[in-house]
Amino acid sequence: FAELDKRYKYIWISLDYVSDFIYLVDIFFQSRTGYFSHGLFVRNHHVLSRNYFSSRQFYINDLLAAFPTDLLYIVPRLRFVSIIRCNRFLRINRLSQFQDLTESRTRFPNAFRIGVLVCLTLTLIHWNCCAYFLICQYLGFGSDQWVLPASAHNETVAMLYTYCFYWSTLLLSTIGDVPLPENRSEYVFVLLDYMIGILIFATIIGNLGTMISSQNQSRQQVREKMDEIKRYMKFRSVNRKLEQKVTKWLDYLYTNRQVLNEEMVLNSDLSIELRKDLAIKVHLESLQQVKLFHDCEPNLLIELVTKLKPTFFGPGDYVCRKGDIGKEMYIIKRGQLGVVSDDGKTTFVVLKEGSVFGEISILNIPGSKNGCRRTANVKSLGYSDLYTLQKDDLWLVLDNYPESLSKIIEKGKSLLRKDNLLDESLSDSRRHAEQDQLLTVQSRLKKLDDLDRNLNERVTKFLETYVEAIKLFKQKLSKLEYLYGTRKPSVSLSISTPRSAPAVPFFANRWKQNSSNNLLKYRSTSFLDVD
Repeated sequence: FAELDKRYKYIWISLDYVSDFIYLVDIFFQSRTGYFSHGLFVRNHHVLSRNYFSSRQFYINDLLAAFPTDLLYIVPRLRFVSIIRCNRFLRINRLSQFQDLTESRTRFPNAFRIGVLVCLTLTLIHWNCCAYFLICQYLGFGSDQWVLPASAHNETVAMLYTYCFYWSTLLLSTIGDVPLPENRSEYVFVLLDYMIGILIFATIIGNLGTMISSQNQSRQQVREKMDEIKRYMKFRSVNRKLEQKVTKWLDYLYTNRQVLNEEMVLNSDLSIELRKDLAIKVHLESLQQVKLFHDCEPNLLIELVTKLKPTFFGPGDYVCRKGDIGKEMYIIKRGQLGVVSDDGKTTFVVLKEGSVFGEISILNIPGSKNGCRRTANVKSLGYSDLYTLQKDDLWLVLDNYPESLSKIIEKGKSLLRKDNLLDESLSDSRRHAEQDQLLTVQSRLKKLDDLDRNLNERVTKFLETYVEAIKLFKQKLSKLEYLYGTRKPSVSLSISTPRSAPAVPFFANRWKQNSSNNLLKYRSTSFLDVD
């Protein structure tokens, strides 16, 4: 559009050189961009500069793109022809890098992909629009029906660009009727546009379909689960009331985005330290609300947060019942729970977000009158999200922190004393026996493993001593045989199976497996010649 060049010449030139300055600044930043080498992040600016300025990217992309082709403006015929600056297009790889980095860092990757797709489509339509206008200028306005009419000379730039953009959109999208071409160059241009349009249309449809399906993937999974559960309930003739309860429960999981498997996310490709950092950020605040863990070591809490697991309860579901064996403790993340009577009709206390219960029953405190059993009925009043800490996981961690274990047991005893639930008259022997029951299965297996290792070491040492004794005995026996003339002093042994080998029962079965070096170690006399 020549009129834009004439009217806004200085603005275009200013924008061009501002862009060149940005390219030079980008070269400086690339020479200071760190990278990984042998697993370490390189930060030394001398090393970074040497690596960048000796790279292929600098010579092929950045240096050629920054080459001042504007010097051709000196030629009057080429003055201010923008196509001369086309070498700047070599920096398109930076746009691709920006897209990849932004897509991996944004919280809305699908929205970003749609935005990139729209921008790319508009750019292609714009370029095609400019190419169409250039061909119309070359062929002449009004030369045939395919090009712009002769009245286009009197139209404004905005009107011309709007018509060309409209024509380009119709042709690339292959959804509108355009005038038929009348000469060879017009046919070639239209055919190329149709081929590019088919690729663009297929790319847009494919990308949009992928994005939409990925956004609805979680919802589709819930629908498939619901359909499968409904088929199962219909096959088992489940009543309508229970079916509606199950459906509402699945709807709650989807609307509150609880369909994610938190354990699977934390056990994904993240490193161990990153998993700990995520677990600390999500669970540490909840775990610090437990009074039993207030004075414990920080490392103990860090190990415990990795053991917390989410669980959910619906309206009317019992979290625990009075008299049940306590196997886990609970931390309320969201919702309300009620401590109810045995018939479930009377609510004594309402537990809200942040409340903790069930921790005493998993401590196995010696002298507890209730033992490991629950002391109350706890029911979910609505939809509730809880974190659970399993008894085995707790004791597995506490085995490594004996001081914290003693503190926790004492705190538990003080809580039981307040409620008069601790038997202070417990004998020392019985208390010691109950204390031994605190050992988890993992601890017992560890002790058995240590015992097995010690026995193996003792047996190995015994066998080595036995072999050495047999060796000395045979040496002394051979000397006596030689002394009294019952054995010849010269015995020749070869690598093949010797005659004397079967005469040594201890090594008869292993003879074929041992090399000549091993045979030297176990020879019966010190004067045998071994070939």
